[in-house]
Amino acid sequence: MDKVLLIGEPMELLFAEEEGALADVTHFRASVSGAEMNVAVGLVRLGLCPRYMTRLGTDPRADRIRRFMRKNGIADDLIITDPSHLTGAMMKNKAEPGKHEIYYFRQDSAASFLCEQDVDAIDLTDIRAVHFTGIFPSISKSAADAARQLVKRAKDNDIIVVFDPNLRCQLWNSSPETIALLNEFAAQADVFLPSLKEAETLCGLTDAEEIADHYLSLGTKKVVVKLGKQGAYYKSRVESGVAPTFQADAVVNTAGAGDGFAAGLISGLCEEIPLGEAVVRANAVGSMQIQNASDNAGLPTLPELREYMLNHRFVNPDRD
Repeated sequence: MDKVLLIGEPMELLFAEEEGALADVTHFRASVSGAEMNVAVGLVRLGLCPRYMTRLGTDPRADRIRRFMRKNGIADDLIITDPSHLTGAMMKNKAEPGKHEIYYFRQDSAASFLCEQDVDAIDLTDIRAVHFTGIFPSISKSAADAARQLVKRAKDNDIIVVFDPNLRCQLWNSSPETIALLNEFAAQADVFLPSLKEAETLCGLTDAEEIADHYLSLGTKKVVVKLGKQGAYYKSRVESGVAPTFQADAVVNTAGAGDGFAAGLISGLCEEIPLGEAVVRANAVGSMQIQNASDNAGLPTLPELREYMLNHRFVNPDRD
């Protein structure tokens, strides 16, 4: 079974059960979220073996996250217990897709103290791919250094590095320093997964092919630009094209779409199917996830994914 290493910050998610501003809501449902954690859930359901590295406190949030990982088949042997810092959390209100009010509690969180030495202690034997998003190196200098060390070790061991910028306006501004940080990881990645809007922020380009050419010239091996209803444009030095996406029965929550996309793509890369086919799979997983209110409950098993792809048509951007 292929092993994928993820590094990031899982959080307790308090999701409002009634509409309104967070300050006015009285009933919340507690669960677990975090971009890399969502990807890990997706990978398990697609038959892979994710290993997840982070730091957690000794608080009830940490207990909830550990239980969540065990329930979803994600090993917790790479978790470092940090009694000096609290586990991160986030709140999200109930609203129309794309209009959620989100508030984070992650300043000086346990995960933000991950460091190079933590990464050096990881056994990379049998690891096929490494994945993290731009959220993780953005939370602290220590986290950025840990991410750099992980990329270095992955390259030294011929392990695929998949990087999703996953820009979060609540976490960072578009300062030259932050843009340079994320472009640094994009250039070193084997596979870079920006949306069209994210790429425009990072490199100033708006055409998918030009964006791909830009990052390929920097050293990235494969670029996949997510285009929403238009699907995704992909390009490497040997192939390119546009992979269509699937018609969703309903759009409930778009928050986990990119994480589902990453899980689908990584599973395809591990199976060594052609890049275009892997992107179609990624689009399908993202389409399934946006039909669920949770950030990860809509992620499919492989049989569920195959059935969905057989029974749903592609989106026609000019009509749908």
